[in-house]
Amino acid sequence: MNGRWLIGVVAVLLIASMSSACSSGIRPPETDYSADVLEAQISADNRRALDDLMSKFPNASPPDVEQVRVVSLDEWAAAIAECLSAEGYSATAQDGGLVAKAPSGQELPYAIAYYVCTVEYPIDPRQQLPLAEDQIRFLYEYYTKELTPCLKAEGYDVPDPPSMQTYISTYGQPGFWDPYRLIAESPINQQDWERINRLCTQTPAELYGG
Repeated sequence: MNGRWLIGVVAVLLIASMSSACSSGIRPPETDYSADVLEAQISADNRRALDDLMSKFPNASPPDVEQVRVVSLDEWAAAIAECLSAEGYSATAQDGGLVAKAPSGQELPYAIAYYVCTVEYPIDPRQQLPLAEDQIRFLYEYYTKELTPCLKAEGYDVPDPPSMQTYISTYGQPGFWDPYRLIAESPINQQDWERINRLCTQTPAELYGG
């Protein structure tokens, strides 16, 4: 799948979408994330980051790290780039992704800095947890009632949707229905990509209890 989909749209676009789904009469999902569940997800993500570091550099001695703030998936690249830059490494957020590389001979200190930054700025655990059926149902309604008409109005082709039940049962599987698939696979330039995301937001904020 195209990387632009994996990262999604910038955070401000999510904010701009908050009123769209509600105004159409689509019922937001009843998300109920307990503090324990969210903390457990962040802890698991941090553990994976540490395991990844130690698997590559068994002799690494990472420091204790305090969380600075939780970031959305869309904010993550910019937050990590800024953090790595503050640590003295060249890093930028580009096209929704992180562009960074360890300088020759500095692979270990760079890996430690990357680990520190990921722990300081963990991705919102709500966006890491598997979607509940109520959330997937909400996505389907948003996609069919809001997103698809928006994309078509802008002249983009959208694959025909499956039934709601088929969408729910196949969500997350290879080839599952995605209104943005044809756009993501096309040779669209970055300016047009950002424009269509501004007009037709991929992910409504209410999906995560916004």
